[in-house]
Amino acid sequence: MWRARDFAAEEISAFERLRASYDLSPLVIHTNYLVNLASPEPSLRQRSVEAFVGEIRRAEALGAEYLVLHPGSYRDSSKEQGIRTLAASLREAIRKAPPAQTTILVENMCGQGNVLGGSFAELRDILALLDGLPVECCLDTAHCFAAGMDIATAEGLAALLNSLDQTVGLHRVPVIHTNDSRSPLGSHRDRHEHIGKGGIGLEGFRRIVNHPALRNKVFILETPIESEGDDRKNLQAIRAVREEVRGRTRAVPARRKRTIAAPLRETLVGRTRSKESLRKART
Repeated sequence: MWRARDFAAEEISAFERLRASYDLSPLVIHTNYLVNLASPEPSLRQRSVEAFVGEIRRAEALGAEYLVLHPGSYRDSSKEQGIRTLAASLREAIRKAPPAQTTILVENMCGQGNVLGGSFAELRDILALLDGLPVECCLDTAHCFAAGMDIATAEGLAALLNSLDQTVGLHRVPVIHTNDSRSPLGSHRDRHEHIGKGGIGLEGFRRIVNHPALRNKVFILETPIESEGDDRKNLQAIRAVREEVRGRTRAVPARRKRTIAAPLRETLVGRTRSKESLRKART
């Protein structure tokens, strides 16, 4: 939905109490999928900017450390113009709602159609136009695989990390969406799969979550919820390949769109909506 309401003071207080009681940090929120800040169509772009302003204000009200954003589709314009439009839209939104504590994370995508973010070079170019603003990147494993990065293999993971560090910079990627891919390598189709059931596989995730360059990142599962308990099964699967270094850890379930996330020792899971239908509405 485009319309969203602000939180009541008692809702914020209740949220803060629950967050403290579960010791959940950092807090990561995902932007409404309808938002398309790269749109060449003026009315959709402006509507998206206003919606994103609301996302920033709500993230700030909840004390969120991160706000994840899909870079959007440039539709019938050019990729270069889309990047410029996205950067201008982000600047406008940040000017209207300057975040005091929330960092915006632009997510990599699978390279489908005219959607931006299918390569790390595109993310680099986006960040270059936003120098000095609180904007970094979020990495999605399923998107990487579908975009043609074979992170199922040790060699592929090493190549990805080298490419990412040479373009965006590993230090600018604090959050990783940790999803297997139902779509084949290089298919450019965004379809998430249960951990270990897709093209990346359990061994692929074993390398990812234990890699020294990634181990201390914030991991969030966005795997499908097709039957009761799928979220916990996926959490158990990813924890099973995580090598323990500091005793036992506990798991906390996730809830729908607004996801509270922490490092993997407190990883949350959830994917409760059809991304296919939302993508069509956004683009």
